[in-house]
Amino acid sequence: MGNIIKNALDHTEAKGRIEISCEDTAVLTEIVIRDNGAGIHPEDIHHVFKRFYRSRFSKDKTGVGIGLSLSKAIVELHGGTVAVSSKLGEGAEFHLIFPKLTNL
Repeated sequence: MGNIIKNALDHTEAKGRIEISCEDTAVLTEIVIRDNGAGIHPEDIHHVFKRFYRSRFSKDKTGVGIGLSLSKAIVELHGGTVAVSSKLGEGAEFHLIFPKLTNL
């Protein structure tokens, strides 16, 4: 989750907004990280979780492209899923969904 928040900070202007919310139900916990930053280019949206993927449109030249793939792998190791949606110039929204363990 920390890497997703760091990405939001890196791609949101100083006066921008980053929201983190959590919904807890009987069967799952969902964490949503939403920003009103630069957004993700439509050509990149289906690739952001690939290891070493770096957008040619990104202004950030320092990353190596493993942060989001590592975040996704960790969430999946906990039985969860990660989804992203974005509109260029309006921000991005990441959903981390973790199922609750049940006693059978």
